[in-house]
Amino acid sequence: MDRAVVIAELDLLTKLGPRLTGSPEHERLVDHVAGQFADLGVEVHEDVLGFTRWDLPTAPEDLRLTVAGRPVEISSAFPYSGTTGAAGVQGQLRRLRGPLPRWSSAREGIAVVEVRNRELSFGAVVGSWDPDNPWGRLANPLIPATLAGLGLKRARSAGVRGVVFAWRGISAANARGQYVPFTLPYLDMPAVFVAGDAADAVLAAADRGERAELVLNAAVTPNATMRTVWAAVEGTRRPEETVLVVTHSDGTNVAEENGHIGLVDLARDVVARPPERTVVFVLAAGHLRIPAVTSGHGQAMSRWLDDHPEWWAGGPGQRRAVAGLGVEHLGAVEYRDDPDTGAYGPTGNADPEVLYASTPELRMLVDLEWRGALPGPTRVSAPNPVIQFGEGQPLYLKRIPNIALVTAPQYLLSLEPGDYVDVDLLQRQVDSFRRLLRRIDTLPASSMGAIPAHTPARKIAAVGKILAGIVDPRGR
Repeated sequence: MDRAVVIAELDLLTKLGPRLTGSPEHERLVDHVAGQFADLGVEVHEDVLGFTRWDLPTAPEDLRLTVAGRPVEISSAFPYSGTTGAAGVQGQLRRLRGPLPRWSSAREGIAVVEVRNRELSFGAVVGSWDPDNPWGRLANPLIPATLAGLGLKRARSAGVRGVVFAWRGISAANARGQYVPFTLPYLDMPAVFVAGDAADAVLAAADRGERAELVLNAAVTPNATMRTVWAAVEGTRRPEETVLVVTHSDGTNVAEENGHIGLVDLARDVVARPPERTVVFVLAAGHLRIPAVTSGHGQAMSRWLDDHPEWWAGGPGQRRAVAGLGVEHLGAVEYRDDPDTGAYGPTGNADPEVLYASTPELRMLVDLEWRGALPGPTRVSAPNPVIQFGEGQPLYLKRIPNIALVTAPQYLLSLEPGDYVDVDLLQRQVDSFRRLLRRIDTLPASSMGAIPAHTPARKIAAVGKILAGIVDPRGR
């Protein structure tokens, strides 16, 4: 893979900044990739999807928190939580405790709720094909933020005017700009996060019952649009069989999402070496606004699969997808909070690769062809009927065997710029996907393996394991 091309694409992402769903920056990236597809001589298809867009305030006066007349630093706004308008909301700070806050205690006030970014058993959520190399304990702000957000509808029903979530277990630098959570519907309850000294100050002020003003003047735009673009390269021997290569276009920084770099490079390779099977390249929109593109359990690719069964479902007059590749978060390096100093920054290592293979057969193929972050075999993760992170999940739910990279660094959803990508690692990962795609193109369909039916019993067992991992203090 051409290093100069990689650097140019990363520079473009840096210049664009966050590509939040449906934003002008997001549209420019989609146009850029569509142009790259067109330059390869393939037909570019486009799906225009409507939704209601919530825009993060950019002016300081539109995102602020004042407690007893003193300004308090906001780490981030809760995406799609709500809007206060320019006038903001005022009220007494009311501290609510416990995992199920009694929201009625903050009626006509501003609720203050602790959110702890504690380590959880990642192995309970993400399996490993190698029982001797399971995932251990990890902390990621997305998980506690999502769980905390589940209560905002009840807060609205209880007459709360606004919510301040106070981070614990995460530095102020790490918490700054975190665009979390991103999977919940519009909640009509303005909420923000504070961290570090600001969290200490807000919690203490709430204990004293001081008054506060919260301004989250987010613009809400009905009838906004986003675009999914995709292109297909026709197979020469088995065109009725397809391989889906997928990523998403909306993102927060240079790691989330840079998958288009791999997508276009693989498309360039396939055009130069015509495939036996038809290969479909999909740049899906809506990953950061999942409720706008699917009403069920899924990701942005769920919408494309629902809209285009002719490319994968295998019914009469339809092509059949034999496998897929999910290309996300390429070259991600590791950032951590230092437990001794509290400083947040790079560790000098690659972030542990979360690389899924949905069948034992594909796991063996990964062992043969993947060259990733570390020497030797890569830990290969196993999905379950409830959770497969990333855009490979919709393929798994449709029982399309897939291999998907979805490394999950702590800054993944941060709007703060950073040196998040190792170019050499990115190149090795894309080259690994290239080898995998070439092998998948020629192997018999039966050699991809089969995903078992997602029965209620399998889902219940998966949920039980996840819950046990959350409550087990040993994280086994």
